[in-house]
Amino acid sequence: MERQFGKFVTSGLIAAALFLPGLSAAEQTSATLRVSLRVVAACNVATQPLNFADYTSGGAAAAPVAPGSIDVTCARDVPAAVYLDGNRTLTSAAGNQVAYEVHANGNRWPAGEAIRVKGLGTTAVHLALSGSVPAGQRVPVGQYANQMVVRVVY
Repeated sequence: MERQFGKFVTSGLIAAALFLPGLSAAEQTSATLRVSLRVVAACNVATQPLNFADYTSGGAAAAPVAPGSIDVTCARDVPAAVYLDGNRTLTSAAGNQVAYEVHANGNRWPAGEAIRVKGLGTTAVHLALSGSVPAGQRVPVGQYANQMVVRVVY
């Protein structure tokens, strides 16, 4: 009886000697194989825009019509600080400005301050964004916008 193992053909007698319990080789040697892995901290961030309702110049405060969000996904237990870099001013094409405030999860988020989060692995830490445009700002009619940078330090 012959069996094929990989590229080699063995007879039944040799195969039996190799695979029967209780039979051992005349000599042996061994070595230790080191196996290692480095787990690194990693974070990702995704955003959804914050859009305010229409504002009447000099009028009442405006709230968001479409709340925004920031989702931070970090490796499990990795501590991170989330910053919203930039001023809190919307600017028109003509250079006119309207101040606004940003809130994350219901709390005011002042410029320059960080929100501290801890990584949950594959589950994102969700920051629900809202805010307001304070009342009484007398500005010309037009479209106003701002871009801020979400910076995650971990």
